[in-house]
Amino acid sequence: MSTDARLARTVLLLGVATITAALIWPAVTHSLEVWSTDEELSFGFLVVPTAVGLVWWRRQAVRCCMGPGMMAGLPIFLVGLAIYLMARRVGINALAGIAISPLLLGIVIYLWGWAAGRVLAFPIGFLVFGFGLYRGLFDTVGFAMQRLTAVGAASGAQILGVPVIRDGLILRTDSFAFIVADTCSGMNSLVSLLALAAVWTYVARGSVPARLAVILSVLPIVVLANTMRVTLVLLVASWFSQDTATGFFHGASSLVLFGLSLGGLLLVGRIAGCRAPSIAA
Repeated sequence: MSTDARLARTVLLLGVATITAALIWPAVTHSLEVWSTDEELSFGFLVVPTAVGLVWWRRQAVRCCMGPGMMAGLPIFLVGLAIYLMARRVGINALAGIAISPLLLGIVIYLWGWAAGRVLAFPIGFLVFGFGLYRGLFDTVGFAMQRLTAVGAASGAQILGVPVIRDGLILRTDSFAFIVADTCSGMNSLVSLLALAAVWTYVARGSVPARLAVILSVLPIVVLANTMRVTLVLLVASWFSQDTATGFFHGASSLVLFGLSLGGLLLVGRIAGCRAPSIAA
């Protein structure tokens, strides 16, 4: 490639990058606001760095696959752009965030071809876990998980000798009473662990059924781990006091929940036959 051609391509890439950044910036700023104001969605800050890290991990494959662009990327870009503009116009910010992925994928295919698009498809698609978040995301499934947690924790505490009475989402004895609130549903762990499971199945070496088993195990693992967490809170309240259970231990138990869930996920992956990836890919 001549110097003039190389310069022209560099100018083109800079122009595309600038226009794309300006186009998606409103959706990015909205996502930043959601991540910073909703504690349950704060894991969104890790999504973009993770996607960048995955691209760096596959950097050799990316270099090898970068070839002449394909016009087939243009309709993908246009569909993503149409969805993005429509969503921005009607105020559906989560849909606008989701549309960023096909928009970017279309650009990659248009500039560097299908091979590059295949390599970068997962890191680009992974951005949905960050830009697709919205306030109220957990409301739909959260109540069902609250109920499952309340039933399981009450049964577990009773088995362990704590005379807990369950009234809907209220767990009480003569000495304490707890409400399994939406923040205790485990939904935030569900979404973040689902994102981790997606990354793990992408980088791990294993069959398609093994990877699918890991993904499908996320929900039952989170429900079980969250039930164990709330049960522990009830035990601490019974042994010590409600203030002790709702103070430091309640906050620390969130880490316990995520640790149990992550450990369960890795265990399922090991049983299913998913192996740790090599350092370079």
